[in-house]
Amino acid sequence: MKKSIFVYSIISVLSLAACSRDDTASSSPQLSCNSEQLRNQIQQTLQTGIDNNARQFAQNDSRQFVDAEKVIGASHELNIALSDGKLDKDSNGNPICSSELKITVPANIWQQIQTNAPLLFGKSDFIGRLNQQLQGNSVTLHDGVFTKPVQYAPVASNTNAASATNAASNFDQAGIQTLGTVLGNTLLPYGIKDTVVIAGHTYNRADAITLITDPNAKVLPLDQPSSTAQMASAILNGHLPAMNSDHQVDGNHIQKNPEDSNKQADVTANQLQMTRDNNRNANSVINTQWRNLDDTVRKTLQHEQQKWIARKTSQCQEKAAKADSPAHAEFLRLECDTQMTNERIKYLSGYALH
Repeated sequence: MKKSIFVYSIISVLSLAACSRDDTASSSPQLSCNSEQLRNQIQQTLQTGIDNNARQFAQNDSRQFVDAEKVIGASHELNIALSDGKLDKDSNGNPICSSELKITVPANIWQQIQTNAPLLFGKSDFIGRLNQQLQGNSVTLHDGVFTKPVQYAPVASNTNAASATNAASNFDQAGIQTLGTVLGNTLLPYGIKDTVVIAGHTYNRADAITLITDPNAKVLPLDQPSSTAQMASAILNGHLPAMNSDHQVDGNHIQKNPEDSNKQADVTANQLQMTRDNNRNANSVINTQWRNLDDTVRKTLQHEQQKWIARKTSQCQEKAAKADSPAHAEFLRLECDTQMTNERIKYLSGYALH
């Protein structure tokens, strides 16, 4: 009888111990690798690196090719994805999460980056430069996609928000910071301005790239008028160029062939004055419109506006070159200028504050 009681006592003790272990196991919080806070921390670290890199480069680059705000704007279009983490153990037996970070540069931005890169880095292998900067950081680059393995501490299921945020900071911050700098370097060519100055002359971006890749290319800077524009300037200043075979000289008078006289109507003083008034009004409207734009919008459109002014000047001078008298040249130039200005006014109206 005593023996039976003793056996039952041992069984009871063992059962209680087993229950205690089960209770302990069931009360242990589950560990999670899917931390949204971690992704936010990584994105913030990358963004800080890109911002600092862009502003520092723009400040130190004597050529002033890059608009830092344009680079930063492009960085907000990056697709940053962190795959679902897998719970594992590190070499010391501690729980660790393993995940994969993918940063994708949009195709249009990636294409523009490669097109513009020669302006900043010459004919060197731009992709090779980036891969060299990524060495030792476990990052691969393929077709505009940066991939990096990431390890971080898991978060307990019962962890509060503050503790989860603190735990999310436990990752390879140095590696992510380096990646942010490389991403900043990657986006720099995208931030090249619409017009740049090379050897004292202003070129639009496409022509500047042509000039860099082929120094023998015949590229005309924006601040140097074409031969047609030079002819227009001469006419506007009262210097008539030599006449071609369509004109005949009779004593001290220049006569046009009858067929040529039908091509262009004479410009009266009233017509010329009306054209001047219309042009003055159009330019007054666009100047007021430009001043009233939001500061941020005006800054964004600054280089585009300069490019438009250069294009308008060139096209209207070429129109004027077709004239056969200073008055007719002025009429054609002003008429062209007014038309293009009115079109630009309509375009800028879309950016106006309402």
